[in-house]
Amino acid sequence: MIKVVYFDEGSATDYIVIQNGGQIDWSKKENKEKLAKMLTEIDVQAKGGFNLLALAKAAISGSMQVGYDASSTKMAESTITNTLLTDYIKFANEDKHIYKFYNKYVYAPENSVSMYKMYSSYLNIVPKDQIPIDLGELNNAILGERGYYQMLISDDNGRKQVLRFNINTFKNGYTLADLSKMNLTFFGVNVGTCMEADLSMENEFKFETGSKKPPSAQEVVKGVQAVDENRLEIFDIVLAGVMRDPS
Repeated sequence: MIKVVYFDEGSATDYIVIQNGGQIDWSKKENKEKLAKMLTEIDVQAKGGFNLLALAKAAISGSMQVGYDASSTKMAESTITNTLLTDYIKFANEDKHIYKFYNKYVYAPENSVSMYKMYSSYLNIVPKDQIPIDLGELNNAILGERGYYQMLISDDNGRKQVLRFNINTFKNGYTLADLSKMNLTFFGVNVGTCMEADLSMENEFKFETGSKKPPSAQEVVKGVQAVDENRLEIFDIVLAGVMRDPS
């Protein structure tokens, strides 16, 4: 990975903790070495002056805000994030349950909330007196407190899949709109399925009324619902970026 565009640190942290069988055991030799390297890097960036023992305790407890100025805290958090990133890539590359989409372009579903989100900011260039509605209120009504946005991707066989992104975890100033312009590699987790029609803005705000189609006699006898091959798999993305060309 040579350029990080998106990294969900919270999800990555949870995953690494699970892979380690719980909270990280800092008494292990490899973790002691990792922590020592992190603290050395921070101290070099800060040109000395850190209380490394206090910093080690803060790093382990997660209380990096205590006792340090903003610039020092930022350096410490950056170093820890870089370590988290490399640990995640190491584990994910060896885990068959983490799906990798190499060198792909994504695009917004037609008439979807994601598409509206991508272009809503451009509406601000239109004079307010030429728009018969309050854009702020409209954005709040449609986007609200929404955290995740769906984009589509096609695999090598042309089958569509859904990638979901946490809007708060883009890096280096990138936004949802930038994704469709970039050739990226994505690491994600399969979290379910949906129909492509479900992604439209109209259907996303449609609530079930209980008039679901009853199962067929064959499905009742078998005790299972028939699998709809038209359903798209959904993947929550943890990491996206530019990978180094293997050649």
